[in-house]
Amino acid sequence: MIVVSDSTPLIHIAKAGRFNILFTLYKDILITKEVYREVVDEGLILQQEDALVIKEHIAKWIHVKNASSSSRHLIEKYSIHKGEADSIQLALETNALLLMNERDGRNAAKSEGIKVKGSIGILFDALKEGAIDKEEALSILSRFRDEPHAFWIDPDIIKAAMEKISPRNKF
Repeated sequence: MIVVSDSTPLIHIAKAGRFNILFTLYKDILITKEVYREVVDEGLILQQEDALVIKEHIAKWIHVKNASSSSRHLIEKYSIHKGEADSIQLALETNALLLMNERDGRNAAKSEGIKVKGSIGILFDALKEGAIDKEEALSILSRFRDEPHAFWIDPDIIKAAMEKISPRNKF
């Protein structure tokens, strides 16, 4: 399966300390030059550890590739950022699963007929495939919840995911 990733799923899974689950699930991941700039170049300037983790996997598991066509029409049609539009365009051209968290970008991708998963969807895939267990999934989700400045995920979405994994507990 071909997978294209936008910035935030890479950052989230790296910050959670489980970057390896991406490669257990998806093998090779494509990112655009814009996503590389956002995640690695800007991350290194800000001295973010996740940027080092992601950079370490470039050319091994993560491949930088731009779409052959411009994403300008997507920016204009959906009022989304260049990084999101470039990722959507690459996913369209490669018939790929798109890893993306941002609501506007996800909605645009779905409107274009692209299957989309976010950081929490990745965790559910990892749980389903046995790459992590329920305890670890809940631990990562707790970290997402407890560090909103680092993970930028709606607390209600995190709570719903936690309850889906462990329905008897109230989070």
